Amino acid sequence: MKALHITIALFLMLISAIDILSANDNEIDYYSAENIYKFADYLYQERDYARSANEYERYLLTTQDKNDIAFYRLGLCYRNVGEIQKAINAFAKLKDGHSDWSFPASYQIAYSYLVSEQSKNFDDYIGTAIQETDSIDNASRLRILLAYSHLKQRRWANAAKSLETIPQSDDKQINLLSSELGKRSTEGLNLRRKSRLLAGVMSTIIPGAGKAYCGQYGNAVYSFATVSATGLVAWRGFRNDGISSVKGWVFGSLCAIFYSGNVYGSGISALAYNRQKEDEILMRLPLLPNEW
Repeated sequence: MKALHITIALFLMLISAIDILSANDNEIDYYSAENIYKFADYLYQERDYARSANEYERYLLTTQDKNDIAFYRLGLCYRNVGEIQKAINAFAKLKDGHSDWSFPASYQIAYSYLVSEQSKNFDDYIGTAIQETDSIDNASRLRILLAYSHLKQRRWANAAKSLETIPQSDDKQINLLSSELGKRSTEGLNLRRKSRLLAGVMSTIIPGAGKAYCGQYGNAVYSFATVSATGLVAWRGFRNDGISSVKGWVFGSLCAIFYSGNVYGSGISALAYNRQKEDEILMRLPLLPNEW
């Protein structure tokens, strides 16, 4: 009998707990602006940027509050999923309506153009953004983006010129990035490039010599061997059978093709050499902060 009483009591407690939880659950408005914003933040922290962007959009549609962080994170979400124009639109709204966020929004717009390789849009935007900035450090941060853009496009002198306008700062990150980018621009300016014309002339005189000049020793030997071998067979054909020699004309034509390709290819080898050396410089570029 005592066990029965205990069982009944536990059952009644369970029923009461369910009722309480159901009542509390009914009081939660999952579609309120506050809870939509909390869910958007949760998804953002989980790096579920596509769904987070949707929730931030819903939040901004359901509230009259001007939540700066919501606009800012909406832009970051769109950029992280590759929706660059939507990201720029969000940052532009933040910049236009919220003066305290003018620089972060400007930086993000410029950064979005930069990472999406929209060089023309970046160049058109960055100059105005620098002029609108009243902080020396913020202007320096934008000039670092400008120098980085120049370097990615291999405009070494332009990058160096942009960095020269950056003064020493109390911000160690500005100084460090400015210094590292300065080193890369100097390397680009001082790079000993191979001459396309010289490579072609060298291979005109000695087949394969231009490729050896560009460090392609295997290709140099191959070019010399193919031109020499086909030329030798053609010469023997003409020597033995005269001007009507089929062998002479066939191998002579092959020799001319190989010879022309050797000259043209040597010029291309010079371009490839220069490109590779520039790529090695660009691989040492420091990472830029995506937020500043």
